[in-house]
Amino acid sequence: MQNIKKLVAIGRISAVIGVAALAGCSSMTNSSSKDARSEGRVKDDKNITEAVEKKLKSDPVYKFESVDVKTYGGIVQLSGFVDSQEQSRRAEELTRSVGGVSRLMNGLALKPQPMPTQTLVPTGQASGERLAPPAATTNASPDSSAQRQ
Repeated sequence: MQNIKKLVAIGRISAVIGVAALAGCSSMTNSSSKDARSEGRVKDDKNITEAVEKKLKSDPVYKFESVDVKTYGGIVQLSGFVDSQEQSRRAEELTRSVGGVSRLMNGLALKPQPMPTQTLVPTGQASGERLAPPAATTNASPDSSAQRQ
């Protein structure tokens, strides 16, 4: 009877170790790749991103300091802010000239234009309305009391 209990206990321990080993193997394969790309594709995408960034930053006219570049499967995404449509078109042109770019997603936005400055007159009121001119006061002065008499 004790032999049977020992065999059952050993069987349970073996089963637990086997399940743990299989679960560990499957989680290792899933955690090593963050997406469906192969290691070669990930390296290619990284090289494309670096090449596009280098071209954008070395452009003699614009420099593109506030443009972010991301690549996935040869598809390049540009994001950030530019000053003009011409600058956005130039970023597209430079990106398309890099080898390996299969598609371009241009998410560049134009920087908002600054509001024209206005000369503001202090109003003294939170509503922004101008204050009414002070009302005429009837201060009694020594000269005016003398004239009344």
